[in-house]
Order: sequence, then C-alpha cells, then structure tokens
Amino acid sequence: MATSETSEADSWCNSHLKIILLGGRNSGKSSVGNLLLGKDEFLTKERTICSRRVGMVAGQWLTVVDTPGWWCDFSTQDTCELVKRELVNSVSLCSPGPHVFLIIVKLSSAFSERRRRAVEEHVALLGDGVWSHSILVLTGTDRFKHSEEEQVLIAGKALHWLRERCNHRTHRFNLSVGTDVSKLLEKIQRIVRENGHGVFEVQGNILQEAAEETRRVEERAQQRLMRVRRHRCLMQERVRAVSDIRLMLLGAKGSGKTSVMNTILSRETQPTKKTIQCVTGKAMVFGRDVTVVDTPGWWMNYFCEESSIFDQREMVLSLSLCPPGPHVFLLVIRADRAFTETYRRAAQDHLELISEHIWSRVILVFSVGDWLEGTSLEQYIESEGEPLQWLVERCGNRYHVLNCRARGDGFQVRELIRKIELLFTGGSGYQYYEIERSVVEQLDMKMREESEGAKERLRMKEKQRQMAKSQLEKLGPLQELRLVLIGGRKTGKSSCGNTILGRECFNTDTHTASCAVIQHKIKDKVVTVVDTPGGSSVSPNLVTEPPTCAVLLVVNLSSSFKNTQKEELEEQLEEGGGHLWHKAVVLFSYGDWLGDTSIEQRIESEGEPLQRLVEKCGNRYQVLDNRNTENGDQVDDLIQLIEEMTTDERVEALHRTDHMWSSVPATHEQEEDAVTQFKQDFNTSCDLPDLDFSTQAIQKCLDATGAACQLVPLPASRMRAQNGVTVLDRDTFMSIMASVLFEKKSLRSAATGHERTTVNLPVYVPAELFNNNLRLNGEGQVSLYSASHQPPLVVLPQSQNIVVVDESAANVRQLCHPVLIERTLRRLTESGGLQQLIEQWGDSSLEELEAFIDAYFEMVWEQTMGSCQLTEPKSPTTEQDTEVTEAGQDVEVLSSIDRKLSKLELLEEIRNDLFKMKESLEQSCKAIQELTHKS
Repeated sequence: MATSETSEADSWCNSHLKIILLGGRNSGKSSVGNLLLGKDEFLTKERTICSRRVGMVAGQWLTVVDTPGWWCDFSTQDTCELVKRELVNSVSLCSPGPHVFLIIVKLSSAFSERRRRAVEEHVALLGDGVWSHSILVLTGTDRFKHSEEEQVLIAGKALHWLRERCNHRTHRFNLSVGTDVSKLLEKIQRIVRENGHGVFEVQGNILQEAAEETRRVEERAQQRLMRVRRHRCLMQERVRAVSDIRLMLLGAKGSGKTSVMNTILSRETQPTKKTIQCVTGKAMVFGRDVTVVDTPGWWMNYFCEESSIFDQREMVLSLSLCPPGPHVFLLVIRADRAFTETYRRAAQDHLELISEHIWSRVILVFSVGDWLEGTSLEQYIESEGEPLQWLVERCGNRYHVLNCRARGDGFQVRELIRKIELLFTGGSGYQYYEIERSVVEQLDMKMREESEGAKERLRMKEKQRQMAKSQLEKLGPLQELRLVLIGGRKTGKSSCGNTILGRECFNTDTHTASCAVIQHKIKDKVVTVVDTPGGSSVSPNLVTEPPTCAVLLVVNLSSSFKNTQKEELEEQLEEGGGHLWHKAVVLFSYGDWLGDTSIEQRIESEGEPLQRLVEKCGNRYQVLDNRNTENGDQVDDLIQLIEEMTTDERVEALHRTDHMWSSVPATHEQEEDAVTQFKQDFNTSCDLPDLDFSTQAIQKCLDATGAACQLVPLPASRMRAQNGVTVLDRDTFMSIMASVLFEKKSLRSAATGHERTTVNLPVYVPAELFNNNLRLNGEGQVSLYSASHQPPLVVLPQSQNIVVVDESAANVRQLCHPVLIERTLRRLTESGGLQQLIEQWGDSSLEELEAFIDAYFEMVWEQTMGSCQLTEPKSPTTEQDTEVTEAGQDVEVLSSIDRKLSKLELLEEIRNDLFKMKESLEQSCKAIQELTHKS
C-alpha cells in the first residue's frame, strides 16, 4: 500500500511541478522562466504584480510564477509595499503551494554583503521554511570559465553563505545561448523527493492578511480616482488654453528630474548627467512656449539643514532663471521605491525653503511610470501609506505619472499640460511666483565675494605647491607612504581607500567597526592605507614613522558641513597629538557631485566651519570621485600633494645637526605637546620616590658620584658653552628631552628587531634619584645613559635650573665670574660670522645677549675705576721724608694715570668691538627679516 501511494505521488509530481521565481531587478528571472517553458511567455521587464504561466515540458506540466523584483542593494524597508505584498501573494497563484523556489542571482554583478542581506530579508517575507524548498540559480551572459563550486568561491563569502542556506543546491544558466533545462528539472525533482513530495505552505494568516490588504487598497484607490475625476469635470468648462508655461522641477537626487524635463520638451535620449547647477530648457509643446528649469536635488533622507549651502542657494536662484517667475512647481518622485516618513519630511523641508505658500502651485509627478504596468497610480499611492498620501493631499490631489522611456507618446505630456491648465483655472489663477529683487541682489553679492575668495584660495594653493615642488625636486620622491583615513560615518572613507588603492579592499556595505590596514604598490611606491571607524580618534600607533604618514580628513562634498562636524574632526585629530595638523589633508569624497563647479567655490560657499578646517590643514585639500575609479590622475595628484606637504619636514631633517640637543619640535604648538607628553611619560614611567630636592640633598648625591661641582642660582637663559659646560633652565630641558624622545622614531628604524633602543644624550640620571630606563607608550626602553660619557644630572626645584657638568671640567663657579665671562665673550667676538655665533650661543635671544654684554661691560668698568683710585698716603715724619713722600706720590699718581689711560684704552677697544658686533647683529637681523618676508 505504501509503495502504491508513493508511486502515485511520484507520478503526480512528475506530471505537474509548481515553481516560483525570486530575485532582484535585472537578475534574469523572466529569462529563466522563458527557458523553463521553452518559449517567451514572460516579458523581460520589471513589473509590480506577479505573472503566472503554464506549459508542457518534456511530458510534464510546469506552472511558473514570475514575481516583481526588488532593488538588489535595497533592504525591505526601501522596497515598495506593492512588491512585498505581491511576493507573499505569489504562493496563492500555485495552489496548494509551490514545490520549488528558484532564487536568481546575476553573476556578472559583484555579489556583496549588502545584496546578500537584501536576498535574505525579501525571502524571509515568506517564512523560514522557504530555504528547504530553494535552489540557487546563477545567471550570466558570458562563457563560464569555472565550475559552479569554483564560481561560488571566487564570488566570495556572501554568495557562499547563500549557497549554504540553500543546502548547497546550485544551478547555472548562460542566458546568451541555448541552454538545456533538463539538468535543472532533475535537480527540482530531487528536491521534491527530499521534501517528501510536499509543497511549501505559508504559516499563519499571512496570505489572508495580504489578500485583505489588497482589497482595501483597491477600494481606497477607486475612491481617490472618483474624486479626481469629479473635480476635473467641474473645472473642465472653465479651462482656458495658455500660450506660455514656466515650470520648475524639484526633487531628490536620482528622482528622475532630468528625464522628466527631456520627456516634457520631447528631447532625444541623452546620457543622464547629475544636475549640479540649475539648467534651463525651452521648447514649443502642443502650441505652448514651455520653459523648464531643472534644479539640483537633495538626498532623500536629508533635511534642508543637511543639504549643502550651494544646493540650497541654487534652488532659490532657480526662480530667477525663468523671469518673471515660474507658474508651477513639479515635485518629482520615483514610483519604484518606497516613500517613507523621512522622505516626506525631507521633501516638505526643501520645498518650504522657497516659500511656505508653495503648495498651491505644486503638482506631484511620478517618474519611472513603466514600472507600474498593471497597477494604477492610485493603487500605488494607497499602498505606500500615510507619508505619500499626506503629500498628495498637500498638493491638492494633483498628481501625474510619466513613462520617460516612451517619449514618443505625446498623450502623457498632453495630459500633464491639461492638469497644469486646470491649476490655472483654480484659485491661484494664471499667476507666477516671483522672487524678491533684494534677495537676488544679496545672493549675487554673496556669490561675487565667494568667487573672489575662491580665486584667492586657488592662487595661494598654487603658489604654496610651486614652492614645495621646487624643494621636492631636490629631495626626490618618497618610497613609502602611510595614509590614515578619519571622518564621520557616511563620509565615504572606505570608498576613498578603495579609490586610492585602485581595488575593492575595504567593505563599503557596512560601517567600519575596527581599523583595517591594506598595503599596495602604486607606481613603485609602497602605499599603506588605514581605514578607521567613523568618529574614532587617531591613536599614536597609527601615525608612527617611518614611513612618512599623512592624515586624510574625509568630508562629504554632497552634504552640508556644520561646526559640529568640524569640532568632531578636530577632536579626533588632536587626541592623537597637536603635531598631526602639519600632516593633515582635507579629502573631499563624492567628487562626482562637484560637476562644473570648482572645489574652491564649494569651500567658500559652505561657510566658516569648512574654511577654518581647510586653513588649519595648511590650505591642503583634494577631491576624489569614487565612482570614477579608473581615473588614476586624481590619485596621483593626491600622492603628489602629500609628498609636497612633507618637504619642510624632510628638508629640516637633512639640515638637522648630529647634536641631539637640536632636535626641538618645529612649532611652538608641537613643542608644547611634546613637553606635555614627555612629562606624563616621565612621571608615569619612572619609579620616582618622594625626592628631597633640597640643595644639601642634591649636593650629597653629587658628592657620592664623585663629581666636583658647586650649586649656584643661575639666570633663566639658554646657553651651550664649550668645554663640557651646559646650562639649561628646567622647561628648556624638558622641551629638549621631549624632542629627542619624540624624534627617536628615526633611531628605531635603524634598530628594528632590537628590544632596546639607546639614545646617547649628554646627560644621565644617577641611580639614587631615578630608574635607569624609561618605558614610553609601551614601546620598548630608552636609556638615559651614554656609553662613553656620563656627566651627572642635577635637578633643582622649579624656580631654579638644571646644571649639567662634565666630570673632566673644572668646578662650576658663578656665571658672572670674570674669567668665564671674558672667555665666553672672546669666543663670541672671535666667532667670525652669524652662523658660528648662533651655534655657540645656542637658543639664546638677542635680549639675553644684550644683558650678558651689559653685565660684562659693567664688571670691567668697575674693575678699571677701582684700579684708578688713589691710596691714602702715610703721614710724613721728617722734611726729607716729606719730600720723598711727595715725590713718590707724584710718581705713583703718574703711574696711576698711566694705568688709567691703559684701562681707558682697553675700554675703548671693548667699545669698538661691541659696536662692530652690534652692527653685525643689526645687519644679520635685517637679512633674516627680509628672507622671512620673501618666504
């Protein structure tokens, strides 16, 4: 009995198979259905309703249901309610249920993670049981070079996941040649047997609810249609033809405004370009002079404040392009996409930017009307729900649909003109919207100012780059480069990384959750690109050198740039250290939305936040069109800009002396950051006890080291003397120490693989005070000991100074000791040039030099005057003694006068020397000022 029942089931199954086709738009569903039936039963174009066909193939009946496709990269949230409801209703077209679902995927397109999620979400509308009845069908038009298994592996993880979800059931069709469907039918028979010859059944009341919703939508659609017809009949008698019609198109980006314009004006099919600036078109249409103004669109999910100021201004200025003003505003909406509450609010926000009273002159125009074949426009409106219905009511129930592919069909354009004339017959009459002259004048003045600002910014950038190029020619190109991308979410960081590397390395389907590092060779240059999570800060390990590093601040060119975004980028960058600004470049993504306008115009029009960011990056900026990845010139220009940015740093490195004390940060801001970081690392890395900084304690420590020195209060100055004597104030020492440790990265490159890096400094810290080694940022140890030279380091309180004494040097005496001053001044006066003077004097200022000279002059004067003073004579005892005394006094006076004259001659020589030094310093200062002014 069981054998008989099984045989009957097999016979029934073999005689009639029920198949449902699922897949995204343009995936080849209809073509697969035609192949199964052996003839062209399905029209290979998109539709909103299911289509069922029955045929006899190889002695068995097939029922095939073709379903509406979804946008391959869209989630169910962005899919029209009509499509989602039809997917569920498809099951009812092959009662009691389908045996197999064929999930169609187009191989010629990259099957990304986003597309995988789209398949998963749309199939899930039918329930989880679908997967046990599914076969993955891969379609293509090229000759297959690999097996199915290899093809799935090549396609990546997303397609591999989908294949596993279908229990590894896969089939492949080449749609460009005749294909044998017998193998696919065998696989269908096999899956039917595996499922016990059972059919798929929708769980719960899903089918019943879908049918009920379809009935309610049809009722509401019929009622809306009757209201529109009734109103049209009332107005028909009062309609009068007009000879001049001025229209203005508004809508979101990608809504089809340009296609609508071409359809109205009966233009030939042209490659559709993005509308960046307003475009005006004129034509004679059914006896009327029609002027149409196309405007830039807004992102569907962006409110007015999120659109760029440039786009907002273009919308307002468009009113003046069809003087004296437009009669009607056509709000264009795609009929093949869901219309959410966010999209409604965005449309309302942008229209009311022009005027709050604009709604009496608005007609809704639905583009992509061919997609609605088989469904009325009223059914679509009622299916989408309250957001779209609110918009239709706000426009006075005025709406129209255009099939922009059928431009030869004049009927749809004639109907639109009749609806426009009905609008004139209504309460607004034949009026137009006129923009105030004062508004136009203010905008024109603002645009002229921005144009001048853009020219000046470009001039400054070209001059800056020209100077850098002259330096770069001497240095040569870099061999390695590290680029760190930072920015907020939805700025296009990952896409920029892929454009730079020339390949799909970073995943653009999902938000970047963690840092991703990819390295690739670009024209003999090793380029490393680091993609960071949106809004994350720059950690120090991301910008380590070598190689040369640049930080790219990614900014979305197609949207507004507010002060909050600027502050976020500043915070991200400054947490990595203030010194990173001289490595920063503003990188504008979405360069395809620049159009014929210059980036300088956009920077000036966007306002102060963006301008300040660009200026803080040294007026360095670049644009990337991530849709035009084949344009290698834009990447080459970016790398060239980064190399030019590094010229100052590389030139400074070349001119840096071997003396480690000269490694001071280039800017005051960088110096402060380095000092702060060093103090933190020094305090946290060294095991510091509670130290006694009293003079007695330090002297005791020095005595223990065997160093003979005398602690003295010193003036706050910066001086490098010869013979091993170095005098530094405390803050200067911290700055120089921080600089040396900051620049130690160049030493680390030579010590790769070593656990310990030794920096030879002319100082060391006695073990009695500190630990020998510092551990900074957890990156190994830095020794403060020199292998061959170990003078003691004396740390005095904050109000005092640091004195470094060479063990082989004599005792340190007062700084104003005559011998030391005379020796120092002699070295200065015998320097023979400004360069020697600077090298010997160190970082001292001219004011400190002047004070030093004054102290020396005062000392010599006091010594000279003191030697010229007469000694008090003794009282004579006799007349002879008196004569001798008087003679001796005369001789002594003459001798004193002679000595005085000699001292005065010495002072005169000193005066002449000082005067010559003064003249030399003045000439040097003037030369420096002239060079600074020229640079």
